[in-house]
Amino acid sequence: MKAPVFVAVVMLFLISCKKKNEPMPDSGLFGKWEVRRVYNGNILPADSIYKPGNGNILQLNADSTYVRYIQHKFSSKGVFHTRINLMSALAMPNERLYFDNDTSFNYLVMLNGDLMTLKPLFPDIPTTDYQKTQN
Repeated sequence: MKAPVFVAVVMLFLISCKKKNEPMPDSGLFGKWEVRRVYNGNILPADSIYKPGNGNILQLNADSTYVRYIQHKFSSKGVFHTRINLMSALAMPNERLYFDNDTSFNYLVMLNGDLMTLKPLFPDIPTTDYQKTQN
């Protein structure tokens, strides 16, 4: 009786293991995203619409790194990761985006074609809409 349970546990462990150097599966997040709209926050900046070519870029790479540019100038870089949240009030799974291993702050990610919306869970922080760029 103990041997089959042991074998089952070992098999489950081996199946669930993941190599550390594997890139994240492509969920549509990877690439360069340019800000198009910032809205609904109680903290600055005020609601704004941005024209294409504004240079406010969030680049998400397959190796789980990101680079941020503000008006075409380097701003920051680091690591990001995503998690699927299955415990929502609507009982619908949703993807969360975390930057720099900060698990206390995350964004709800909504993808619709070449548009991405990052909605923070804190109502004072504005929501940001991005459009995927070609370069």
